Amino acid sequence: DVCSSDLNQKGLLANNGVVPQRTQQTLLIASFNIQTFGEKKVGDRPMAERIAANIRQFDVVAIQEVRAVDQTVIPRLLQYVNAQGAKYDYIFGPRVGRSHSKEQYCYIYDTNRLISSPQASYTVEDSADLLHREPLVARFVTRVPPGYPPFTFSLMNIHTDPDEVKLEMPIMHTVLRGVREYEWSTAGEDDVLMMGDLNCEPSRFGPLAQVPGIFWIIQNQPTNTRKTKLYDNIIFDTGLTSEFTGRGGVLDFAAWFGISMDEALTISDHMPVWGEFSLLERPSGATPSVANQPSGGVPFR
Repeated sequence: DVCSSDLNQKGLLANNGVVPQRTQQTLLIASFNIQTFGEKKVGDRPMAERIAANIRQFDVVAIQEVRAVDQTVIPRLLQYVNAQGAKYDYIFGPRVGRSHSKEQYCYIYDTNRLISSPQASYTVEDSADLLHREPLVARFVTRVPPGYPPFTFSLMNIHTDPDEVKLEMPIMHTVLRGVREYEWSTAGEDDVLMMGDLNCEPSRFGPLAQVPGIFWIIQNQPTNTRKTKLYDNIIFDTGLTSEFTGRGGVLDFAAWFGISMDEALTISDHMPVWGEFSLLERPSGATPSVANQPSGGVPFR
């Protein structure tokens, strides 16, 4: 059983060191493109257990590239995640995409640490059809003792199309702005994290890189399993989201499991990326600019 305590004792080697343990003060937020995830992978027990072992290292994981038409693949994966007594749940978006090969976004989160529900999520409306796959947004609240301020935040799960990156990335700042404005106006939420597989490195972020206060956790580390490209990231406004501890990285599951590159690639051609945040809400360094500068015409609603 690859999910045994023996494996966990090996430690988690990320490209920048060890993935920190989850504590009563911190939260680990991750993103993972589980390449063409479907019936074949969830039906292969050793592979499903390895995918589940990756997920269990984090409090919430934004997952991209769920391809199966069968809507039981995520509940079946969850059985592996929870096999040793964990209590993770999931939020599943609709099948989206212009081609016949549609995908679904998913969030898998630890209910012992976080509160959410499918009712606290929505798919971004893209009436102008500017995106190949509309993002899935979900809201979360940390579980903390009475009298302590929980960290509340919204995650925006995005997977750009590799053939349309040049069209999608130039408008990504508008997508982020639209979600931030909607979250602030409807929920009073200023902590919005955009995360997922952008299929491009930060040098190609374009206008998104010019957004005031913008920060991306993964800067000089490859995120694909072959370690040749930086595609995946977690992005937020440091002026608004002061809960980030400064720690983040990439989980090299091939090194962790001690498997060959060929074996690793059967799991996914992407590695999970992660960031560490405070479990408690911290005062923002600035008033949300979206509250003072409504755009009025953002098409992503």
